[in-house]
Amino acid sequence: MSRARVVAHYLAARRRRFTDREHLEAWQRARLRRVVAAAPRRYPFYAGLSPRTLDDLPVLDKATMVDRFSDLNRVGLTLDQALDAARTAERHRDFSTTLRGVSVGLSSGTSGRQSAFLTSAAERDRWAGQVLATVMPDGVPRGTRVALVLRAGGPLYQTVDGGRVSFTFVDLADHARILGSLAEARPTVVVAPPSVLVMAARAGLPISPRQVVSVAEVLDPHDAALVEAALGVPVSQVYQATEGFLGASCREGQLHLAEDVVHIEPLWVGEGRFVPVVTDLWRTTQAMLRVRLDDVLVVGTPCECGSPLRTVAEVVGRCDDVLWLPRADDPATLAPFFADFVRGAALGAGVDDFRVLQLPDRWELATRPESAWPVAAAALREATAQAGCVPPPLVQAAWPDDDPTRKLRRVRRAAGVAEGVLRQAV
Repeated sequence: MSRARVVAHYLAARRRRFTDREHLEAWQRARLRRVVAAAPRRYPFYAGLSPRTLDDLPVLDKATMVDRFSDLNRVGLTLDQALDAARTAERHRDFSTTLRGVSVGLSSGTSGRQSAFLTSAAERDRWAGQVLATVMPDGVPRGTRVALVLRAGGPLYQTVDGGRVSFTFVDLADHARILGSLAEARPTVVVAPPSVLVMAARAGLPISPRQVVSVAEVLDPHDAALVEAALGVPVSQVYQATEGFLGASCREGQLHLAEDVVHIEPLWVGEGRFVPVVTDLWRTTQAMLRVRLDDVLVVGTPCECGSPLRTVAEVVGRCDDVLWLPRADDPATLAPFFADFVRGAALGAGVDDFRVLQLPDRWELATRPESAWPVAAAALREATAQAGCVPPPLVQAAWPDDDPTRKLRRVRRAAGVAEGVLRQAV
């Protein structure tokens, strides 16, 4: 029955097409009316409210989602209960456990506080059908072999194993076997974080996938070009977070927001850049209503594929990946220096990779190879000065130990640095 429901959702998602933006927004408004009206009876957090429109509900940040976890799910699980179950599953690498009829997953914790996400069997079926329809819009050929390289497996990713499509879960925690397991799987479709795709590309892995999908981390153009050259196929993206399935690349290579799954309100943080506030149009186990993400998105252009779903030119990174520097003309005022500008400067001639950490009194910069550090440091000083900022003190750092179970973040701001500046901006 589970496989039948996945197929039904897959077919429904393929049929769900919108003639234009007006058609899409009318459909969203109808879905939102139901979601908003049901919130007070589903979740204790909204008890006593009588919301008529989305604007009647508060915007939630990550701290509120953590602090009020038990009031924002329908099954009454506390955060401690959910985290205990999820961490036990992580330790034993057994992701089949459910609590009160729902599966519990562990968030990455890159926002500073770890949380959990809850999904019912019906929501997992819908997720699988939607993602298959989005990533494979022309159908799933018989004999499709999907290799999923992920931090955690379990019911969410194994729902549709068998039949026309089969899945192989490659455990990110098994560092030594990642590449060997990928080669053994002989995948026709590879789904993995960009850091793993880069590993496979540099290792010359003997695989010939028809499709490569980047997940879990921000896909840098630098990495995409490297992987495409090595594996011979373009790299598409699935944009997903604890808050749900947020977007995917179309056949033209443009990243579209999944606006038939989520409603996105943009909070503008600069010209052409916004932080998304997400409302899930389908999930009911856990409230995802006006949740402000910690990502910064760059507005895209209309796509030749004809879809009215909004495009994103780039997922720049988390809000705490925005670095802040004194303005040259007013040192008492801080100005943002976005991660894409850091990357554009640091990945200069001879630099294969880099990491930047902003601390209260300096930036720490590590490069691969180490000998390329002076080139990257000079480029960063020049780029920050051209942006009208006071260039930061730069010190050389050792290359960090890469942990494939954690999301790759090339550009980070330490806790407490410019705390709250971007929050106030939005």
